[in-house]
Amino acid sequence: MSSPTTVEQEQNEVWEPQSALDILIALLYAEGNEGEKGESIEGITRLDKLMFLLSRSEEFKEIVNKGYNFEADNFGPFAPELFDDIEALKQENILNIISTRQPNNRTEVADEQIVIDPKEDDEPSDNDYPVNKYQLTNNGLQIGKYIWNGLNKKQKEKILIIKKTWEKKNLIDLLHYVYKRYPETTEKSKIKEKVLSNRRE
Repeated sequence: MSSPTTVEQEQNEVWEPQSALDILIALLYAEGNEGEKGESIEGITRLDKLMFLLSRSEEFKEIVNKGYNFEADNFGPFAPELFDDIEALKQENILNIISTRQPNNRTEVADEQIVIDPKEDDEPSDNDYPVNKYQLTNNGLQIGKYIWNGLNKKQKEKILIIKKTWEKKNLIDLLHYVYKRYPETTEKSKIKEKVLSNRRE
């Protein structure tokens, strides 16, 4: 890990982001729609796709693509290195991974399995659609602040736009956006037709 893993840093210092991991932490640290620092991101597919969008932005494509190699996979663009970083952050007590459930949302992620099967007449049970929520620990928030202060204005704005736009929207809308804008990343997708046909306007 190239990011600092301790918080004994002078307050007037900043950490110039050097890796995709730094940007991942910055994304998790950024304000969401509730206006709070460190708002969680629900679902590994959502987190993966948000990092992919950052990797395609002018502000972050160079730094993110040094660490994450996004390739066409079963659910669109996928970077296996992201999973390694998530596990490392968990082990370093920087990231909490909380299992939750969202029975009212018919598009969910259970580990690496995405379910796109809307059935309005079928009430989901309490055991339906387990989803992991990714949230920085107190230690992670301090590190996140340190990294965030090292971003320039345009970089901060880009992260805020992406997080606030897609943090709470239905996952299928995010996938639809990615699939339509970056069709070259969907060549191996098992759910391409469902994503493109089931988007809710």
